[in-house]
Amino acid sequence: MLELLFIFIAQFSFNILKVLEIRYTMLHDIKKVLINSVFINIALIGSMFISIEALLEGNFVVLLFYIGGALVGKYLGMKMDVGSPPKNIMKRIEE
Repeated sequence: MLELLFIFIAQFSFNILKVLEIRYTMLHDIKKVLINSVFINIALIGSMFISIEALLEGNFVVLLFYIGGALVGKYLGMKMDVGSPPKNIMKRIEE
């Protein structure tokens, strides 16, 4: 049960950090992007290692926690307000 909780938290963290990475990239904040990338890789490696190990042992319930953590993390990451991209970003992209 502890490994399922870890997988949920790791996927939750990974997806929030992934959304933040996109936001920081749009804001051209290189320092935050690089620091964030370190934590993304730690969360990814941890969740993948334990998930694959559990799947090879035949524990398919791990998929529910893997996907559930990803969905909750992505949702909350999109709802967080950590600095909006510039209002005229579409104008810059079109130019």
